[in-house]
Amino acid sequence: MLKLFKLLLTHNPKKRFRLECQLMFDYAKRSSFMRKRFQRRLYYIYGCEISPSAHIDENVEFIHPLGIVIGSKAVVEEGCIIYQQVTLGSDFTDTQKMPYVKKRTLIGAGAKLIGGITIGENCIIGANAVVTRSVPDNSIVVGANKIRSRIKKV
Repeated sequence: MLKLFKLLLTHNPKKRFRLECQLMFDYAKRSSFMRKRFQRRLYYIYGCEISPSAHIDENVEFIHPLGIVIGSKAVVEEGCIIYQQVTLGSDFTDTQKMPYVKKRTLIGAGAKLIGGITIGENCIIGANAVVTRSVPDNSIVVGANKIRSRIKKV
């Protein structure tokens, strides 16, 4: 109930989007009517297609929540930052595997992560990158599966 109250009071699109996602995930287990209501709000207001069975941590930040697609078996851990037009989707096999994004990863605008891949911790996925292979920790990915450099730990 507190989340619904917060939703009514905030006018910040990032916060509203995050609260509506949390409400959709909360209602996915309790009420299919309310889950569908929030899922459709995400679609019609933000143009986002986020499955209620995806595992997205509460601390994931959506910078510009427009056009984001996250499939049903995708996992996004805490501290990740996701920009607009990002897709976390399945490969086109019978298993329908989806990406697993580890902690503190930044996914740039328009990036596509496809298949049963694992994106390591502290990675940066560049804008419009297409990733179909797993990426090790502390990497930068640009283009199509190109690891340009390693991020040095501070």
